[in-house]
Amino acid sequence: MNACPLIASPLTTRPQGKRAAVMGALMVGLMSTTALAQQQPAATTPPATTPSGTTPSATTPPGAQAATQPPKKDQPPVLLEADQVDTDNELGITTATGNVQLSQGGHVVLADTISYSERTNVITASGHVVMIQPDGEVMFGDYAELTEDQKQAFVDQSRMLLQDNSRLAGYQAERIDGRYTRVTRGTYSPCKLCEDDPTQPPTWQIRAKQVTHDSTSHDIYFRDATIEVAGVPITYLPAFSMPDPSVDRRSGFLTPTIGYSSNLGMFARVKYYYDISPDKDLLFDLTPSANDGLLIGGKYRERFTNGYFEVQGAATYAENTQSSSTGTISPKELRGWVQGIGRFDIDDAWRWGFDLNRVTDDNFLLRYSYSSEQLLTSRLYTERFAGRDYFNAGIYGFQDLRPANTLEEPVALPLITYSAMGEPGETLGGRWSYDAQILDLWREQGTRSRRASQVAGWQGDYTNSLGMVTTVNALVRTDGYSIANQENSVTGDRESFNRFRIFPQGQIMTRLPFVRDDGTVSEMIEPIVAFTAAPNYHNSRDLPNEDSEDIEFDSTNLFRLSRYPGVDLLDGGQRVTYGIRAGVYGNGGGSSTLFFGQSYRLQHNTDFAVNSGLYSRQSDYVGRLELTPSPWMDVSYGFRLDPTTGAQRMHDFTGSFGPSIFRVSGSYLYINKLELQNGTVADTTTNLQEVSGGVSSSFLKYYTVALSTRYNLAEGGGPVSTSLTTTYQDDCYTFSLIMERDYSQRIGIASGNRIYFRMIFNKLGMFVSPAFTGTAH
Repeated sequence: MNACPLIASPLTTRPQGKRAAVMGALMVGLMSTTALAQQQPAATTPPATTPSGTTPSATTPPGAQAATQPPKKDQPPVLLEADQVDTDNELGITTATGNVQLSQGGHVVLADTISYSERTNVITASGHVVMIQPDGEVMFGDYAELTEDQKQAFVDQSRMLLQDNSRLAGYQAERIDGRYTRVTRGTYSPCKLCEDDPTQPPTWQIRAKQVTHDSTSHDIYFRDATIEVAGVPITYLPAFSMPDPSVDRRSGFLTPTIGYSSNLGMFARVKYYYDISPDKDLLFDLTPSANDGLLIGGKYRERFTNGYFEVQGAATYAENTQSSSTGTISPKELRGWVQGIGRFDIDDAWRWGFDLNRVTDDNFLLRYSYSSEQLLTSRLYTERFAGRDYFNAGIYGFQDLRPANTLEEPVALPLITYSAMGEPGETLGGRWSYDAQILDLWREQGTRSRRASQVAGWQGDYTNSLGMVTTVNALVRTDGYSIANQENSVTGDRESFNRFRIFPQGQIMTRLPFVRDDGTVSEMIEPIVAFTAAPNYHNSRDLPNEDSEDIEFDSTNLFRLSRYPGVDLLDGGQRVTYGIRAGVYGNGGGSSTLFFGQSYRLQHNTDFAVNSGLYSRQSDYVGRLELTPSPWMDVSYGFRLDPTTGAQRMHDFTGSFGPSIFRVSGSYLYINKLELQNGTVADTTTNLQEVSGGVSSSFLKYYTVALSTRYNLAEGGGPVSTSLTTTYQDDCYTFSLIMERDYSQRIGIASGNRIYFRMIFNKLGMFVSPAFTGTAH
């Protein structure tokens, strides 16, 4: 046998009809001479000819020895597997048929037939062609031609599957320089095809005269493109580009918002995202409007090895409508807002951080749709976590944006807290606790209040053989006050003084749960009784009340040692508290519970407000009913009743009913005759009464309609807001049509109607339509 300039490579012998594998050095392009070693005469013997004068082709039968060309310089080897391989020596064509797989350097080509011409260095694949790229992209086609290095290729009737399972299909596709893939008459979509009828168009897709994928810059370019939803064209774009699925983030313009509002007139919001580096980025926000001119905003974020930092804000020079004794004035001034957050670890136990949230005026955040917050908090602090110990020291500032607020907000300079807790059972069968706080509230013109407090406590839980659970609590509180520049309510003079108080308090609470299993449910009845003892302390009206002005007496704080939310007011005297809790619990997770209770004070104490529910020795009855028997029902109802007449003092109801096809939700809040604590009366004649409700229906698989409304039932009240939202949502597209009506009245903010729609395209982004607004009448 004549030796060819090839290196022989033995093949594994397989039975006839099994795959024949040609492995080893089939270099890039399969070889420059012959594809396989052939059986032929010695080199001096001319090749035999057929009657027609052509050189017969050689076939590599199963189990035959194969040879390959040495690899070209810097080229990876090629692996070819097929059921049969034939070579035509005269034409220089090698053909592999039957389950053909050609792989080289991460590139894989699968087909029914693959042919290679050593004269043109072109590989031809036909029949169920699959081309797999090293980055995971897969291209399908009926027919393909590619060069020996696979950098140039042509695919007929191409379909491409990207890394995130997005699909790009077209009439023809070309690979250029191993970098670009150009698809003619292409269609792109990340949406799954309909399982019942794959011929239906996906939820949304982009049709373009030409689609080009750049695998180096990781961009997809569209020319003469139309965005279609359910096969219906909605937007035409002459040219645009988007990052491919391998890009996590990229600098560029985000989808702009254009609209009209009663506040701003015609406006546009344009955002540009700048990817500075993997650990930091920047977002620019420009909003020109007809009424307010140009609003400039931005947001900067950065991460560090020990924490992160984020700051955002906006500013404009525009009118600021205000109320004055002479009417309404609208001066032009610099208006703005800044918000920041930072968290940084010092070591395993310590960290420091800050929160910054300040605005120039009450209406800025609402007017420019940045936030609906009404109380802004800023702080600079450091804290330590060590086992059960916690320490925090910080400076706090507050800004109240509610239009009715006229009080000067204080600055906490500083607020220091420390908490520690012992191991369970280590002290007399219970655990000790210790809490300390130092607070200095500073005001420019008002009262300056300094307070140092500490509370030493102990709690033990004991269970006897009958199942009775007894909890014992004991504490001693000490507070020292230093008050400066406080106005005397009688003389009107400003005065300063110091106060010190010590307040011990204890409680014994006993619970005896009775439980019974009844088939698939468990029933529980638990009577609870507690005795709380402390000196019959009367809170001094000289001491400022900074943290206990608003008390909400209900079932959640009935058994607490102090029913006040803060520490400036003390809940003194002796009282007996009793109640009963009953519940039914299903094995499948459903439950229904009811609580009802009351407290009785042994001494009369007028520290509580008249309408608080705690003014009399016998408190109001409080209770709560919670029903969650199944996923289609969730009800919570809290109430407070007068102990003598049974008159309603408070109702708090929230609930939702029904399956997703039709679900009703609502809430109702009623509080009898509002009054602030410590003798400061806000309004003792007006009840707080508000109702809200909503209906939602997922009447089809992807469709939801929701209607909600809120109404103030108090005297002089009326509707607050109403909204109607229709939503379509599937795995890759969301469309919402929103109609809102706002009835609230604020100086500088127009109330009215607002209609707009929002579209969210998976992998493409969000588009918000112009918002059409009008003043409500």
